[in-house]
Amino acid sequence: MIKVKFHKSNGAVVEVAGQQVNVLDVAEDCVLAECGLDQLKKETTAGFPDRLHLQVHNEDGFGTFFFHELVLSRADDGVSLQFRSHSPNKYWEGRFGLATFITGMQDQVRHLDDWKSADVEVEDDWKGITLERSLAKGAPLYEGIMNAAKELQGLLHTTEVALAGFQWKPKYARDEDLFCRELLLPLLRRMGFVSVRYSHGKKEYGKDFTFSEATPFANYRHYGLQAKAGDVRGGVNSEIDELLGQINDAFSMPYCEIGSKEPRYIATFIIAISGSFTDNAREKIVEKMPKGAIGSVYFLDRERLTELIDRYWKK
Repeated sequence: MIKVKFHKSNGAVVEVAGQQVNVLDVAEDCVLAECGLDQLKKETTAGFPDRLHLQVHNEDGFGTFFFHELVLSRADDGVSLQFRSHSPNKYWEGRFGLATFITGMQDQVRHLDDWKSADVEVEDDWKGITLERSLAKGAPLYEGIMNAAKELQGLLHTTEVALAGFQWKPKYARDEDLFCRELLLPLLRRMGFVSVRYSHGKKEYGKDFTFSEATPFANYRHYGLQAKAGDVRGGVNSEIDELLGQINDAFSMPYCEIGSKEPRYIATFIIAISGSFTDNAREKIVEKMPKGAIGSVYFLDRERLTELIDRYWKK
């Protein structure tokens, strides 16, 4: 557990993973300290001290190569993570101007349910932005930080796409996770869906993604999406049978949304692939699926996804 111990001389000792870390400043309402990312591997958000602001610096920007500083502090629902970028123009080697890139990123953050931007500075020679999200009570700190950093990697990519236009990568045909993170996840958010969740490879009974949309009847319609890299061939029975099983599981098995106690059942299921449906694969799936599911299952291939990108993803 992370601890802060105060002394009569107005000093403080901060311990992370049982070891003292460097205390940078002590004020009446704040203790500023710093530690290494590896020191947080066994820590959780439970019992994070109220007055502590814990800085973590990372040379590769936690995998983003942009946000090199992280500040952890207590939040009502756990721990706040503030990823900070602050750099001068002369060291920036990006494709777009630093001010343009930061402004574009600020605009893209609104598509992320759990993130918000703060401290945006684009007028001075040194430009910066802070992006913040929270980790729930009891969540592992290191794992939560690295998962948040992956979301920031996706944000950097979507910012570049918004500024320059989308470029389809050949890797999408063989790397399903890349296809999901770089294309499907941001696209669904830009289409206006809410509570978009990617299961990160942990299958939710046939659903790689779950998301919802508000209906005119003041309730929500829930969706499931199964993603696959490459083509789906109608001549491969095992591939068709696998998809049929996922369709059945997706409709029959509920999923749980974070913060909700009620199980949710999907009303619409989507099969999204980065290739094409060949050899009448689509027709064979429809022919074999339960008749009650017809009209509630949609198919997205590369061609259809490209159309959606052109419509919903700003160039």
